[in-house]
Amino acid sequence: MMVRKAVLSLLLIAALPRAEARLFAATMGKTDQPSSLCRTEEQVLFTCLAAGSAKLVSLCGSKFLDHRRGYLQYRYGIPGAIELQFPQARANTQLAFRYAHYARAQVDRTEISFDNQDNRYTLFDYYGGDVTPAIAVAGVRVGKHGTRGWETELRCQSRPASTLGSLETVIRRDFDNPLNQ
Repeated sequence: MMVRKAVLSLLLIAALPRAEARLFAATMGKTDQPSSLCRTEEQVLFTCLAAGSAKLVSLCGSKFLDHRRGYLQYRYGIPGAIELQFPQARANTQLAFRYAHYARAQVDRTEISFDNQDNRYTLFDYYGGDVTPAIAVAGVRVGKHGTRGWETELRCQSRPASTLGSLETVIRRDFDNPLNQ
């Protein structure tokens, strides 16, 4: 049975485009490491392992989520030791987040931002296929309010699991964000 599973996996990898095959091969056999900080009863809207770290960046949502019902929560840390969860309460969470998106041929950029105390957090997922080689970068940026130019960026180690675009009708647009101009 194990040999049959390995052969089927190799056949599947051979049929995938090169980038997808590398991703699939990298995730094979890694079921012992959680892929997000989301609970099993939640949907994963964004998750990745921060580069150079064992910490995960996740945006989780209730299974039933729209602009009035359900909840969103950002989580950062490791399973069993979440360092930051925002917001803490699950009521009216859609009001705490803002959405920005820009797309044109071969370019797609999405950002979800929120303010926590004196900091602005921005989850980002960018793809630029209009250059060679194509550019794909994602992660989270944290900047302090009122401090121009100060910002920390944690990039994802590899492509995230991301469905940030599905939040377009769930949270309000950030009209101050240049992506929405």
